[in-house]
Amino acid sequence: MKFFLSLLITSTLLIVGCRKGPSLSREEVKDLSQSYIRELCKKNLECSAEYIEALPSKDQDSAKSGFSSLDQCMIDQKDQTILPDEYEKVTDEQIAKVKRCMDDLLKTPCTEMEQSGGIPSCRDLFPDEG
Repeated sequence: MKFFLSLLITSTLLIVGCRKGPSLSREEVKDLSQSYIRELCKKNLECSAEYIEALPSKDQDSAKSGFSSLDQCMIDQKDQTILPDEYEKVTDEQIAKVKRCMDDLLKTPCTEMEQSGGIPSCRDLFPDEG
């Protein structure tokens, strides 16, 4: 009996230890990625609205013509991925970076983003771009 119990514990540890992918489920990773895109679109719309309001009245109408809705932004960004497409390649470190970026995105005013050239924690998500 001790042998079977020992074998069961060892097997369980091996399965858990060899599991690939992040600590979040596939669905949670997908939801996080979609939430990031949604928050990015919301912030883009917020900053665009502030920019348009700051324009002289005569220039506001032409600027509004390039203004899109949240739904349109989400459609435009549907192919954008913030995390690797293959679930097994997603790491908890990447997930933490996305969450930190989203938190900073929500609390950083548009004017501050414009002055600093974006949000540093979000730029960290794209180290090869710059």
